[in-house]
Amino acid sequence: MANSETNKAAIEKNRKTIFQIESQVMSNKALAYQSRSMIEENRLMILSNYSAAFMGNRQLANANTDEIFNNRAAILQGMVAEGDVQENFVNAQQNKSALDFLRHRSSLNSSVLTISEKLAAINTQLVEINREIMDANSEIVAFNGEQIAANSEMLNGSLTASSATAESNAQLVAANSESMADLLANVSKNKGKIEELLETSGNNAEALMKNKEEINERRNSIMENRKGIAENKAKIN
Repeated sequence: MANSETNKAAIEKNRKTIFQIESQVMSNKALAYQSRSMIEENRLMILSNYSAAFMGNRQLANANTDEIFNNRAAILQGMVAEGDVQENFVNAQQNKSALDFLRHRSSLNSSVLTISEKLAAINTQLVEINREIMDANSEIVAFNGEQIAANSEMLNGSLTASSATAESNAQLVAANSESMADLLANVSKNKGKIEELLETSGNNAEALMKNKEEINERRNSIMENRKGIAENKAKIN
Protein backbone atom coordinates (compact mmCIF):
# COMPACT_ATOMS: atom_id res chain seq x y z
CA MET A 1 0.00 0.00 0.00
CA ALA A 2 1.23 3.47 -0.84
CA ASN A 3 2.27 5.82 1.95
CA SER A 4 3.51 9.40 2.11
CA GLU A 5 7.12 8.52 2.93
CA THR A 6 7.40 6.17 -0.04
CA ASN A 7 5.80 8.74 -2.32
CA LYS A 8 8.10 11.48 -0.97
CA ALA A 9 11.21 9.45 -1.71
CA ALA A 10 9.96 8.59 -5.20
CA ILE A 11 9.05 12.21 -5.90
CA GLU A 12 12.51 13.39 -4.82
CA LYS A 13 14.15 10.76 -7.02
CA ASN A 14 11.98 11.82 -9.97
CA ARG A 15 12.84 15.47 -9.36
CA LYS A 16 16.57 14.75 -9.65
CA THR A 17 15.97 12.79 -12.83
CA ILE A 18 13.83 15.60 -14.23
CA PHE A 19 16.66 18.06 -13.52
CA GLN A 20 19.03 15.86 -15.52
CA ILE A 21 16.49 15.48 -18.34
CA GLU A 22 15.96 19.23 -18.42
CA SER A 23 19.70 19.77 -18.86
CA GLN A 24 19.78 17.32 -21.77
CA VAL A 25 16.62 18.71 -23.39
CA MET A 26 17.88 22.30 -23.20
CA SER A 27 21.27 21.20 -24.55
CA ASN A 28 19.50 19.48 -27.45
CA LYS A 29 17.46 22.63 -28.01
CA ALA A 30 20.61 24.76 -28.31
CA LEU A 31 22.26 22.22 -30.63
CA ALA A 32 19.08 21.90 -32.70
CA TYR A 33 19.00 25.66 -33.25
CA GLN A 34 22.70 25.62 -34.03
CA SER A 35 22.00 22.94 -36.63
CA ARG A 36 19.09 24.94 -38.06
CA SER A 37 21.32 28.02 -38.20
CA MET A 38 23.95 26.10 -40.16
CA ILE A 39 21.29 24.69 -42.47
CA GLU A 40 19.88 28.17 -43.14
CA GLU A 41 23.38 29.54 -43.72
CA ASN A 42 24.06 26.74 -46.19
CA ARG A 43 20.72 27.34 -47.91
CA LEU A 44 21.55 31.02 -48.40
CA MET A 45 25.00 30.07 -49.70
CA ILE A 46 23.37 27.60 -52.10
CA LEU A 47 21.11 30.37 -53.42
CA SER A 48 24.09 32.71 -53.70
CA ASN A 49 26.10 30.11 -55.63
CA TYR A 50 23.07 29.31 -57.79
CA SER A 51 22.62 32.97 -58.65
CA ALA A 52 26.32 33.46 -59.35
CA ALA A 53 26.50 30.34 -61.53
CA PHE A 54 23.20 30.64 -63.40
CA MET A 55 22.45 34.36 -63.54
CA GLY A 56 26.09 35.41 -63.56
CA ASN A 57 28.56 33.00 -65.15
CA ARG A 58 26.02 31.32 -67.41
CA GLN A 59 24.81 34.60 -68.91
CA LEU A 60 28.38 35.80 -69.40
CA ALA A 61 29.30 32.52 -71.10
CA ASN A 62 26.18 32.70 -73.31
CA ALA A 63 27.07 36.27 -74.28
CA ASN A 64 30.51 35.00 -75.28
CA THR A 65 28.90 32.30 -77.43
CA ASP A 66 26.76 34.89 -79.21
CA GLU A 67 29.78 37.08 -79.93
CA ILE A 68 31.85 34.10 -81.11
CA PHE A 69 29.22 33.19 -83.71
CA ASN A 70 28.73 36.83 -84.66
CA ASN A 71 32.45 36.90 -85.37
CA ARG A 72 32.12 33.63 -87.30
CA ALA A 73 29.33 35.12 -89.43
CA ALA A 74 31.40 38.24 -90.12
CA ILE A 75 34.43 36.14 -91.05
CA LEU A 76 32.41 34.03 -93.50
CA GLN A 77 30.66 37.05 -94.97
CA GLY A 78 33.99 38.70 -95.60
CA MET A 79 35.54 35.58 -97.11
CA VAL A 80 36.31 36.01 -100.82
CA ALA A 81 34.85 33.18 -102.90
CA GLU A 82 35.61 32.67 -106.58
CA GLY A 83 33.51 30.23 -108.51
CA ASP A 84 30.78 27.82 -107.48
CA VAL A 85 33.04 25.51 -105.49
CA GLN A 86 34.29 28.26 -103.21
CA GLU A 87 30.85 29.81 -102.89
CA ASN A 88 29.45 26.42 -101.94
CA PHE A 89 32.22 26.05 -99.37
CA VAL A 90 31.33 29.41 -97.76
CA ASN A 91 27.60 28.67 -97.81
CA ALA A 92 28.11 25.21 -96.36
CA GLN A 93 30.33 26.67 -93.63
CA GLN A 94 27.58 29.18 -92.82
CA ASN A 95 25.10 26.32 -92.51
CA LYS A 96 27.55 24.38 -90.35
CA SER A 97 28.02 27.41 -88.11
CA ALA A 98 24.26 27.78 -87.72
CA LEU A 99 23.91 24.07 -86.93
CA ASP A 100 26.78 24.17 -84.42
CA PHE A 101 25.12 27.04 -82.60
CA LEU A 102 21.63 25.50 -82.67
CA ARG A 103 22.92 22.09 -81.54
CA HIS A 104 24.72 23.77 -78.65
CA ARG A 105 21.63 25.83 -77.76
CA SER A 106 19.34 22.79 -77.92
CA SER A 107 21.70 20.85 -75.63
CA LEU A 108 21.69 23.73 -73.18
CA ASN A 109 17.89 23.81 -73.30
CA SER A 110 17.90 20.14 -72.30
CA SER A 111 20.19 20.79 -69.34
CA VAL A 112 18.08 23.77 -68.26
CA LEU A 113 14.94 21.63 -68.35
CA THR A 114 16.60 18.81 -66.39
CA ILE A 115 17.75 21.22 -63.71
CA SER A 116 14.36 22.96 -63.67
CA GLU A 117 12.64 19.61 -63.10
CA LYS A 118 14.88 19.00 -60.08
CA LEU A 119 14.24 22.50 -58.76
CA ALA A 120 10.49 22.01 -59.16
CA ALA A 121 10.73 18.76 -57.17
CA ILE A 122 12.71 20.57 -54.46
CA ASN A 123 10.05 23.29 -54.36
CA THR A 124 7.41 20.61 -53.86
CA GLN A 125 9.41 19.30 -50.90
CA LEU A 126 9.73 22.83 -49.50
CA VAL A 127 5.95 23.27 -49.72
CA GLU A 128 5.55 20.05 -47.72
CA ILE A 129 8.16 21.22 -45.21
CA ASN A 130 6.22 24.46 -44.75
CA ARG A 131 3.13 22.37 -44.06
CA GLU A 132 5.02 20.34 -41.44
CA ILE A 133 6.24 23.55 -39.79
CA MET A 134 2.66 24.84 -39.71
CA ASP A 135 1.49 21.54 -38.19
CA ALA A 136 4.22 21.78 -35.53
CA ASN A 137 3.10 25.32 -34.74
CA SER A 138 -0.45 24.02 -34.39
CA GLU A 139 0.76 21.45 -31.87
CA ILE A 140 2.36 24.24 -29.81
CA VAL A 141 -0.89 26.21 -29.83
CA ALA A 142 -2.88 23.11 -28.81
CA PHE A 143 -0.41 22.29 -26.01
CA ASN A 144 -0.57 25.85 -24.73
CA GLY A 145 -4.36 25.68 -24.77
CA GLU A 146 -4.30 22.51 -22.66
CA GLN A 147 -1.93 24.07 -20.14
CA ILE A 148 -4.03 27.23 -19.92
CA ALA A 149 -7.04 25.02 -19.16
CA ALA A 150 -5.03 23.20 -16.45
CA ASN A 151 -4.09 26.53 -14.88
CA SER A 152 -7.73 27.59 -14.97
CA GLU A 153 -8.73 24.37 -13.17
CA MET A 154 -6.21 25.10 -10.43
CA LEU A 155 -7.43 28.68 -10.12
CA ASN A 156 -11.13 27.81 -9.95
CA GLY A 157 -10.54 25.05 -7.40
CA SER A 158 -11.33 22.05 -9.60
CA LEU A 159 -7.81 20.70 -9.08
CA THR A 160 -6.68 21.09 -5.45
CA ALA A 161 -4.32 19.37 -3.05
CA SER A 162 -7.18 18.76 -0.64
CA SER A 163 -8.55 16.00 -2.88
CA ALA A 164 -5.23 14.09 -3.00
CA THR A 165 -4.69 10.71 -1.36
CA ALA A 166 -1.59 8.58 -0.90
CA GLU A 167 -2.93 6.20 -3.53
CA SER A 168 -3.65 8.91 -6.07
CA ASN A 169 -0.23 10.43 -5.40
CA ALA A 170 1.38 7.02 -5.98
CA GLN A 171 -0.43 6.74 -9.30
CA LEU A 172 0.78 10.20 -10.29
CA VAL A 173 4.36 9.36 -9.29
CA ALA A 174 4.21 6.13 -11.30
CA ALA A 175 2.84 7.98 -14.32
CA ASN A 176 5.64 10.55 -14.01
CA SER A 177 8.26 7.79 -13.86
CA GLU A 178 6.85 6.17 -17.00
CA SER A 179 6.75 9.53 -18.74
CA MET A 180 10.40 10.13 -17.85
CA ALA A 181 11.44 6.81 -19.39
CA ASP A 182 9.73 7.70 -22.67
CA LEU A 183 11.18 11.20 -22.54
CA LEU A 184 14.74 9.96 -21.97
CA ALA A 185 14.45 7.64 -24.97
CA ASN A 186 13.32 10.52 -27.17
CA VAL A 187 16.05 12.82 -25.82
CA SER A 188 18.67 10.22 -26.75
CA LYS A 189 17.14 9.75 -30.19
CA ASN A 190 17.13 13.52 -30.77
CA LYS A 191 20.77 13.81 -29.72
CA GLY A 192 21.76 11.22 -32.32
CA LYS A 193 19.86 13.04 -35.08
CA ILE A 194 21.39 16.38 -34.08
CA GLU A 195 24.92 14.97 -34.27
CA GLU A 196 24.20 13.59 -37.74
CA LEU A 197 22.72 16.92 -38.88
CA LEU A 198 25.70 18.89 -37.59
CA GLU A 199 28.10 16.58 -39.42
CA THR A 200 26.07 16.78 -42.64
CA SER A 201 25.81 20.56 -42.39
CA GLY A 202 29.55 20.86 -41.85
CA ASN A 203 30.25 18.71 -44.90
CA ASN A 204 27.77 20.75 -46.95
CA ALA A 205 29.44 23.99 -45.90
CA GLU A 206 32.83 22.70 -47.09
CA ALA A 207 31.35 21.58 -50.41
CA LEU A 208 29.63 24.93 -50.90
CA MET A 209 32.84 26.84 -50.28
CA LYS A 210 34.55 24.68 -52.91
CA ASN A 211 31.66 25.41 -55.28
CA LYS A 212 32.10 29.12 -54.70
CA GLU A 213 35.81 28.86 -55.49
CA GLU A 214 35.04 26.95 -58.70
CA ILE A 215 32.44 29.55 -59.69
CA ASN A 216 35.01 32.31 -59.26
CA GLU A 217 37.59 30.34 -61.25
CA ARG A 218 35.02 29.72 -63.99
CA ARG A 219 34.26 33.45 -64.14
CA ASN A 220 37.94 34.19 -64.61
CA SER A 221 38.12 31.71 -67.52
CA ILE A 222 35.01 33.26 -69.07
CA MET A 223 36.61 36.69 -68.91
CA GLU A 224 39.77 35.23 -70.49
CA ASN A 225 37.57 33.96 -73.35
CA ARG A 226 36.26 37.48 -73.83
CA LYS A 227 39.80 38.69 -74.45
CA GLY A 228 40.17 36.17 -77.27
CA ILE A 229 36.79 37.18 -78.70
CA ALA A 230 37.78 40.85 -78.63
CA GLU A 231 41.09 40.08 -80.36
CA ASN A 232 39.26 38.21 -83.15
CA LYS A 233 36.75 41.02 -83.57
CA ALA A 234 39.57 43.55 -83.85
CA LYS A 235 41.12 41.49 -86.66
CA ILE A 236 37.79 41.34 -88.49
CA ASN A 237 37.34 45.09 -88.30
